[in-house]
Amino acid sequence: MERLMSPRLVGALLAWELRRAARAFMRHGGRFGVVLVLAALLGVGAVTVRQRQSDAAQQVQARLAERLAQRASAPLLPPAGGALDGRTRLKAFDDYLPPHDDIPTVVQDLLNQAEDQHLVLARGDYRAQPDLQGGFMRYRMSLPVKGDAPAVLKLMQSALQSHRTLALESVQFKRARIESADVEVRLQWVLLTRLPEPLR
Repeated sequence: MERLMSPRLVGALLAWELRRAARAFMRHGGRFGVVLVLAALLGVGAVTVRQRQSDAAQQVQARLAERLAQRASAPLLPPAGGALDGRTRLKAFDDYLPPHDDIPTVVQDLLNQAEDQHLVLARGDYRAQPDLQGGFMRYRMSLPVKGDAPAVLKLMQSALQSHRTLALESVQFKRARIESADVEVRLQWVLLTRLPEPLR
């Protein structure tokens, strides 16, 4: 009895049974049946890839929300109190902002960080919006990138950590094909700086 249940014999019986089932399938299903089985397997694979990419995108959004919450809770200015009047607080805000001339450096740093993450960059849109009443500049950047979702997350995290007055206004994810591992992402940034000297 032990001989009959040996692993070698079980393997041989299993191989014979699989060959028999394959021959029976080919007799009844033919090539059309093989095509159907392959199509089903490809469908299952596509659904699996889509689910993984969806999970990765959800993780990116969750981590981004966590980072933004951490940044929101960190104070930008000294706490308001009796010792600080309005002018002192405005001066502290103005001193906190980088100079207007730093904009090209920040843009180049964003582009370099995207390349470091092996992301493909498309042409971006840039728009300066001076706030004369507030006494600062909003520099809006729309940067389309394409690549792996975790790499996009790393770009967002490193950019926000590198530049204290850079904020991420919105993120739009898009995938060209369901089975594609890459995502297309439009990142909407805003950088707060001081006004250029002549506008003051």
